[in-house]
Amino acid sequence: MTDPALGDEDVVDLFDDMPPNVDTDVYSVARLYDFLLGGRHNFAADRALGRKLLAAEPNGRLILLENRAFLARTVRHLLDQGIRQFLDLGSGIPTQGYVHEIVHATHPGATVVYVDNDPPAVSHSNYILRDDPNAGSLLADMCVPEDILSDTMVKGLIDFSQPVAVLALAVLHFVPDDEDPCGIVARYRDRLAPGSYFVLTHATSDGVTQETVANVQEIYQSNMTAATARTKDEIARMFSGFDLIDPGIVLIPYWRPEPGQMPEHPENYWFYGAVGKLSP
Repeated sequence: MTDPALGDEDVVDLFDDMPPNVDTDVYSVARLYDFLLGGRHNFAADRALGRKLLAAEPNGRLILLENRAFLARTVRHLLDQGIRQFLDLGSGIPTQGYVHEIVHATHPGATVVYVDNDPPAVSHSNYILRDDPNAGSLLADMCVPEDILSDTMVKGLIDFSQPVAVLALAVLHFVPDDEDPCGIVARYRDRLAPGSYFVLTHATSDGVTQETVANVQEIYQSNMTAATARTKDEIARMFSGFDLIDPGIVLIPYWRPEPGQMPEHPENYWFYGAVGKLSP
């Protein structure tokens, strides 16, 4: 894992496959998450912001690592259900064992499209994916589904007349209430074929001190974009029209944990996770 104490002098050594148009002095959510996940695709600015978040929530790194473990479990489950198409919204930089690596390890012909609104993240993603004909990254706003679903590259990789998994991990809490996150999800849902899936993780205000939530929200709002932690009932409304599969909406460590994977104090992982299926 990347040492959180690394200084500015380590930046170049850590990043040996950087596309040419990335500004190393400006932080991004994508590289911030990479730092918190212990990755190497981040710079001093990202690490400085990451340390602020870890000071506000010392479990922040563990939560995101568990979020990534949830992703792996759900993707493998969906592969077992026959899903071979994946649309990942707000994907960031696809490193550290991300969707295309999990999928192509067993099904090389399956297709993956990543979507993000951060130009450096998309540029970096396409650089990573440059030799993979079955994966691509699109610069787009996930809050405008129509633009994404009609994009030529997306339609070249995903056939929306067939089941597809739409992934929205740790991203919808960046969509404020006045932008109607439930309505955005519904617009994707209405374009999906029966048998498709919707996968979500979302920060919650349930069971965590309000001081912690407020401190984390203040750091995000001061540095990049506001975040909104929501209750279980609020998150459940995002699954309107989908049938939740067992165990429903639960804190992410509780979603079908593999033997030996349950962390200590799972109640401290204040992200809910759930998978819904679109029935005929």
